[in-house]
Formats: sequence, C-alpha cells, structure tokens
Amino acid sequence: MIPSLLRQAIFWIAAVLCVVGEIAIMRSMFRGSRVVSPDRPPDAGADVPRGRPVAELVWALLPAVVLVVILIFTLGTIR
Repeated sequence: MIPSLLRQAIFWIAAVLCVVGEIAIMRSMFRGSRVVSPDRPPDAGADVPRGRPVAELVWALLPAVVLVVILIFTLGTIR
C-alpha cells in the first residue's frame, strides 16, 4: 500500500502537470489565431486556414473541464 503522503504528492504533481499542459494548449490556440496585419508580409504559416474562434476555445477548454472533474474525484478517493 502506498503511504498517504506519497499518494498526495503524486496527485499534486499530476495536477500541476495538467495545468501546465492546459496553459500550453491555450497559448498555442491564441498564438495560432492571431490575425496577420495587412502591412506585414505573411509568414509561412499564414496560409493555414483559421477555424472558428468559439469552437477552438470550446475544444481547448473541454479537456480542462474533464481534467478538473477527474482530479476532484481522484482527490476525494485518495483522502
């Protein structure tokens, strides 16, 4: 049996990694949806089609909501 302190340490490490991952997802979403200004030449990635901002936001936040629910249930289980 794993001691309670070790279980909680593993949980909090996983929780922090989930937050870091979600920040990376949100950062890439916002950086990818920037509009190229007309006075600057488009870069190589400018011809990539842009999605709908609301749909992108929903699909970026959906994993965060699911992870929060899973982490809440997990925290209740390990205590």
